[in-house]
Amino acid sequence: MNKRKGRISLWLGSIIVAVLFMLAIFGPIFAPYDIAFQVRAEYVEVNGVKVIVSPPLPPSEKYPLGTDKWGHDMLTILLYGAKYTLFVTVACALLRVVLGMIIGLKIGMADRPQRWWLSLENAWGHVPLFLPVYFLLYRINVNSPLSSFFLVVIFVVVVSVLGIPSVVSSVRQKTEQLKEVPFVTAAISLGASKDHIMLRHILPQIKEQIMMLFVMEIIGVMTLMGQLGIFNLFIGGTIEQFDPSIFLTKTYEWAGMIGQARSFLQANQWIFFLPLTAFMLAVLGFTLIVNGLKKRYEEAYNRTPYV
Repeated sequence: MNKRKGRISLWLGSIIVAVLFMLAIFGPIFAPYDIAFQVRAEYVEVNGVKVIVSPPLPPSEKYPLGTDKWGHDMLTILLYGAKYTLFVTVACALLRVVLGMIIGLKIGMADRPQRWWLSLENAWGHVPLFLPVYFLLYRINVNSPLSSFFLVVIFVVVVSVLGIPSVVSSVRQKTEQLKEVPFVTAAISLGASKDHIMLRHILPQIKEQIMMLFVMEIIGVMTLMGQLGIFNLFIGGTIEQFDPSIFLTKTYEWAGMIGQARSFLQANQWIFFLPLTAFMLAVLGFTLIVNGLKKRYEEAYNRTPYV
């Protein structure tokens, strides 16, 4: 039963994520309108009487998901924003895992415990990542003269570097455990180099954990993006307008759309709940993949625990 649930979870999550990435890649091609398109207020004749119609407009045949307050077609901006939401999270997670894996293997294979790193690791583990990211990026990100591309690059670098210690901790602990098993100690006794042991003995044993760690880091980065969006720090740039003070996303990434649409919880709720649904669907897809991988690896270990 658990085996079947694991496969269903893995397949369902993979399908959801695959569909979302297809939308991120090809969505702008099939978007019904250009990204710069905006609906303007206009007079419409209803029962012989001219009335003014202005955005936000509810879902209709012309605008399947409606428009936002500024007249942008919701389907269009969701499709354009998908690539920022998904590819930025994957880039951050990939950098974290690759760099964290290299450092974790090196520290784990050291002859003596690296106490300076252990102290840093323990201290950093109690710091909410949201705080340093927010205060480092806020002044750079809001009404920035930099392009969205450079702001995305800065975000990826900052979030990746600050998230590396947690990955290093996981890889280091596993490496230190494997360093004591007989086949590794035998290789050390025969004079094998540390690089050889890491590549040929340690890494093959932790590849499943690395894969799970990668997907979990994606979820962690998406969660961080959601937190930043609530506090008006949007990936790719935040536009702050005054009188009244409002914050707008430059890239239409989904967390930013959620953050800028908080005022629509009472009326015109589709403006808030559409990006929220898309964002939560992405988180759900990756979570299902993690659960499926976990059950799959547990099944493989229970079948051959001596390997």
